[in-house]
Amino acid sequence: MSRRQKRAIKRQMGKDATEAMSEKIAQFGKLPKSCSACSKPFDKLDRDMVQSWNVVVRQDVVRLFCPVCINKAKEALGECE
Repeated sequence: MSRRQKRAIKRQMGKDATEAMSEKIAQFGKLPKSCSACSKPFDKLDRDMVQSWNVVVRQDVVRLFCPVCINKAKEALGECE
């Protein structure tokens, strides 16, 4: 692989990464203000909440789940399998 090809690949990867990051940042603006299952309020400024809550994105639909609700969902899926 020549130097020219390597630079072209590096340049293209940078564009793709930038586009992917900007898309994810735009979806962060769609984040709900409460749990999608139990409506428990979510505080974006609380570090513990940000690290423990789960975000699920499916086909441009952003859902937010508290630890209690996500554990219930995991248990229900575990029982079904």
